[in-house]
Amino acid sequence: MEIIFNKLSYIENKGSSKEKKLLDNINIVISNGSIVGISGENLNIISKLLTVIKRPSKGEVIIDGLYIKKSTHINNINMLRKRIGILDTSYSFSSKTIKEEIKNVMKNYEFKTRNVTKHIVDSLKIVGLSEEYLDRNPNELSDTEKKKLNLACVLSYNPEVIVLEDFAKGLMFREREYYKKLLLKLKNKFKKTIIILSKDLTFMFNLVDKLYVINNGKLVFNGDKNSFYDDKLYSYLEMPKIVEFTKYVQSTGHKILEYTDIKELIKEIYRNVQ
Repeated sequence: MEIIFNKLSYIENKGSSKEKKLLDNINIVISNGSIVGISGENLNIISKLLTVIKRPSKGEVIIDGLYIKKSTHINNINMLRKRIGILDTSYSFSSKTIKEEIKNVMKNYEFKTRNVTKHIVDSLKIVGLSEEYLDRNPNELSDTEKKKLNLACVLSYNPEVIVLEDFAKGLMFREREYYKKLLLKLKNKFKKTIIILSKDLTFMFNLVDKLYVINNGKLVFNGDKNSFYDDKLYSYLEMPKIVEFTKYVQSTGHKILEYTDIKELIKEIYRNVQ
């Protein structure tokens, strides 16, 4: 599913004293089956525009040939929302058990399968939760477990696009690496399109195909996975440690490649020490 933001603008509280332009003439192309990172402020407006909870003030969002403008009529919004899964970590669970929670999500999105319980267990396992969680109260989980359950809920109805809002926040290094591998698997094996909305460049490093930065509503940076060594990027966001280390070594006069893989960087250091 290709998604295009074409001259997209959105003004919050238009006409009031609290008026604010969150998006200002944004042009972005998200290719089918890619992982794209978008960084900046007020990024949840992107999720709302993709699911037509909000509409553009100007310009348009084009989703798989469907044009969403300020006043266009959408015949089947529910079908569109079924195709785009939004992982909102602020979401509160309403069921008494995890099994009921995922089952209700599947029902809401009209996802049908012969063996519901097996499908729920499979959805849990893929995010790192075991079958033992089925009868647990979702509201008694840890913050990290709740995040995993949120992702399991989204995966349960098999959307074509997965949107992650600040997903990596609070995850330990090992969990981050696990989910980076999972997202790559969802992209490469299952052809999912994944949009990561976050200011966490460390999580997006060596993961995203394209990176966009929005500052004061304007698109100020547009790069690929090799652009993490571009100094312009760090006028707006915190530098990943691997980039910081590499730039420091280079500044001391040592020749070192700009690696995007930490394991390859370690090998390079080892070779130089030898």
